[in-house]
Order: sequence, then C-alpha cells, then structure tokens
Amino acid sequence: MRRPMMEFGCAKCYGEDAQAVWRGQRERFEHEAEVVDGSHFSVAVRRCRDCSQRFVWIFTEFIDWMGGDDAQYVTVMPLTAAEATGLVTGALHPLDLGALGRDRRRLDHDWPTGGPAALQWNSGPFLVREGR
Repeated sequence: MRRPMMEFGCAKCYGEDAQAVWRGQRERFEHEAEVVDGSHFSVAVRRCRDCSQRFVWIFTEFIDWMGGDDAQYVTVMPLTAAEATGLVTGALHPLDLGALGRDRRRLDHDWPTGGPAALQWNSGPFLVREGR
C-alpha cells in the first residue's frame, strides 16, 4: 500500500508552480549548513525565509571532458526537523536521501548533456550519486 504524502512548506517554497518555486530559491531560501562541499557533488540544508521549512539541496555534475556541456542535476526536497538535524550531524548519509522521496515530492532540475533543461515535481524514491 502506498504511503500518504507528507505535508510540507508554504505556497512560496512548496507550491504547485515548479517554475515559481525554482525562481524564488535565491530570495526565499536561506543557507543553513553545507553537508558536502564538492565541485561536482554538493549537499546543503536550506530554509524557507517565510515558513522556516527546511530543504535539502543536492547538486550533481557529471564531467565528460567533451566540450564542456556537462550534465547537471539539482534536487530540492523538504526535510523534517529530525532529518535535517541527522543530515547535518552525520546520522543521515547524503547518499541515503533518495529513500525519503517515498512520501514526499521533490523539485528536480535536470540538464543532461546535449539536451534542454527540464524542471518538474517528482515523487518516489530516487538515486543519489556523487558526481565526477
């Protein structure tokens, strides 16, 4: 049986319009903690300035050394307070974050090599891999 989706955030940080949420990231979100700080893989905890909802921001880039059009992926997913604390303290490993997608939606910004960028809400478990 499928688990019900958890409720998170406000209309500004977790509203139905993916484009509006994406455009508001810089102004509406405050950086709280850097968990992984790499040039091809980074994981950070951010917080909505309006409702204080915490989110994980996962950036992954895959370098192919062929012309600079490297694939880049960003996932923005809400976290409970306990999950955010676990991620910052190391109790929750960044590569295990994909399992949290089973009961919440996330905003995915995918820009594959040679292709157009795509932005959409998704839900369900997902794979978190380190870039290279």
